[in-house]
Amino acid sequence: MSEKDNNLTPWQQKNLEYQKRKAEEAKKEKKANQPKKVHFSSPFLKSLPKTEKNFDDTRDEAESAELLEEGFETNNEENQSSEAPIENEKIIAQLEQLSQENEYEYEEEQIKRPSRFSSLFKGSAPLLKKMWPALAIVVLVFVGSLYLISPLSKISTFSVSGNANESSEQVALASGIQTSDSIFNILNNKEKIEAAIEQKFPRISAVTINYHFPNRFEAIVKEHTNSVYVKRNNQTYLVLNNGYVITTPVDATKLEKLPVLQNFNDEEVKTFVNAYETLKPAIKSLMTNVTKTPTDATKDFIAIDMSDGNQVRVSLSQLADRLPYYPSVAKQVQAPQVVDMEAGIYTKPKAAYDAYLSQLSTSKSASISAQNAKKTDASSENTAQSTTTSSN
Repeated sequence: MSEKDNNLTPWQQKNLEYQKRKAEEAKKEKKANQPKKVHFSSPFLKSLPKTEKNFDDTRDEAESAELLEEGFETNNEENQSSEAPIENEKIIAQLEQLSQENEYEYEEEQIKRPSRFSSLFKGSAPLLKKMWPALAIVVLVFVGSLYLISPLSKISTFSVSGNANESSEQVALASGIQTSDSIFNILNNKEKIEAAIEQKFPRISAVTINYHFPNRFEAIVKEHTNSVYVKRNNQTYLVLNNGYVITTPVDATKLEKLPVLQNFNDEEVKTFVNAYETLKPAIKSLMTNVTKTPTDATKDFIAIDMSDGNQVRVSLSQLADRLPYYPSVAKQVQAPQVVDMEAGIYTKPKAAYDAYLSQLSTSKSASISAQNAKKTDASSENTAQSTTTSSN
């Protein structure tokens, strides 16, 4: 025995030998795959987990408890010196160490022992594999039924975005959607609702209705852009990029920087806008005023005043094909020039061109006057001949 063991009372030495012997027996049983757990009951030990105990373990615990109680009573009577608490603490430490070793062995055994719950479903995997499609369908039907009768299946909000000229309230009213409508009804008629909104508002070019989980809808609006103005009877009207003329007059003091067509009819406006929208922004930004200047050879001849001081004359039907050449021509001349694109492309100073047009107009007027005089003379001769014939 060690020096520390010699300081123990006879009862304490006996109890310590007993505990060591029980620990060695537990280790031997573990090696033989027949582990038996030894648990100690003492007021100085922490509570251990409840486990299955055999009869021998129960008896050993009772004996150990009795010995501990008797020993501590004897020890309290025989040893009243200041060394008694120290010796008790040593005993308690040794007992706790043995208890922890036994608890660790028990936890290892529990990990190795198969779960009773897992054995309950052993062999049921093939059956579950066959049944899972039916179970999934049942669950989906049940969830779908709950959804249909719940408030989530009804639309809660309808919003409009992308609109600049048409109000959200007007678009919502044109859609015919109400908060009590079914989500599935809206999804099934989505294209019809979009078409109804587009037909109601000429400014709107396209509408896309999107669904947002769980029960929200949004109408994304795309509007036509402003293209040009048309002036008729001293009133100015806005024309959209699809050629549609807004029938409400625009305040002349609030005009945007867009070309103004003078006295164009609806068909001519649409032809001009279709060609105008194909041009580059740099060319479109130069155009200010457009007038009709028909000639005998070209009935749809137009004159386009440019902000750089030049004027382009071209037929309306060839606007998209010939006007893209204007920037390269403008670089080679000094304004103000007239760029004539009626037959080929040539330039002439604006003053000279105006004089030419005036001379052409005078010649044309003289020609018309001569033709009218001939018609008058012919008419007079015919009248005189008729009078002579009647008198005869």
